[in-house]
Amino acid sequence: MHTKSSASITRPGASVNPPTAWRLALTGLASLSAAAAQAQAGSLQIYGRINASIERVKIGDQPAVFGLRDNDSLFGLRGEEDLGGNLRAGFVLEGGVAVDTGAISSNGFFGRKSEVNLSGRFGMLRLGTMISEAYYATADRVNPHNYDTGASADALYAYVSNGKNHVSWRLPRWRQLTVEIGASLPEKAASPPKNAWDLAAQYDVGDWSLGLGYDQWGPSRQATLRANYTIGAWTFGGYHQHSRNWDTVLYAVDPTRGSHRTTRVAAMYTTGANELHVNVGRASAANHLSESQALQWTLAYNYNFSQRTKVYTLYTRIHNDAQASYRSGEPGVSFHSFAVGIRQFF
Repeated sequence: MHTKSSASITRPGASVNPPTAWRLALTGLASLSAAAAQAQAGSLQIYGRINASIERVKIGDQPAVFGLRDNDSLFGLRGEEDLGGNLRAGFVLEGGVAVDTGAISSNGFFGRKSEVNLSGRFGMLRLGTMISEAYYATADRVNPHNYDTGASADALYAYVSNGKNHVSWRLPRWRQLTVEIGASLPEKAASPPKNAWDLAAQYDVGDWSLGLGYDQWGPSRQATLRANYTIGAWTFGGYHQHSRNWDTVLYAVDPTRGSHRTTRVAAMYTTGANELHVNVGRASAANHLSESQALQWTLAYNYNFSQRTKVYTLYTRIHNDAQASYRSGEPGVSFHSFAVGIRQFF
């Protein structure tokens, strides 16, 4: 909690008595010493992503909505300290910021990520709140047109994960293979406790990049295979996911949901600062329920002013069959969005 200081405020140009001057000088020297010590012992980085777009959204026969939309903007801090002997300690604090309103994410000030970690020859041990590494290894790599954010984000992928109260171990990298295993602790006395498990693996060889992701949370589970291939100016990607007992629309465990399959393919063509994207995903019937399939496709163009800043335009559409309600919230109702936006990293 911040409180007002009881110290008086000196007017511009007014003199400061000697004791106060000495205190200010000593405080300044102490601050410089602390900064120098910090620079020697570790590092602190401020980073983030600001992403906003002007969009026209239309759901079914409802009137179109035209407005400004935030696309998962974020603000974060990360730090690291060298402890010697190939041992390092670090932390990550990351929260969502709604650019259109200026509000902090409803998940909390650092609701996206808040972790402390220790790394060495054994790999990396991570403790805190995290985004699923299984997702990062698979679906995230197949949606590069807007970093899987906003209205064009993947609406069909089953994100079976509970990233809170998470303990994760990233194994030492072997050649081009990276593996991470994690569990979210239930922190309750229920019997039996329902830990959420997360497994991710990525392997890069030549022009190929392969990924595997597996999550389990109570009766819900998902397994995804991903592949990307780059040839010249073209990059192709795709994943296939098999999930069970998960409500993809509500992002919740549903023991009655049954099995569900999602396939997505994408292509990107790059020439200079220009990127052209096409992305198509198909969700099968959930639990063999008739007419519960859905199709999502996106066309996008990006222009990169630099590695940090780009402008983009995109059109995305989700066609829901009679018993599907992805992003529209109503069975059988389609979703459309046309957007023009700006994204900057810092």
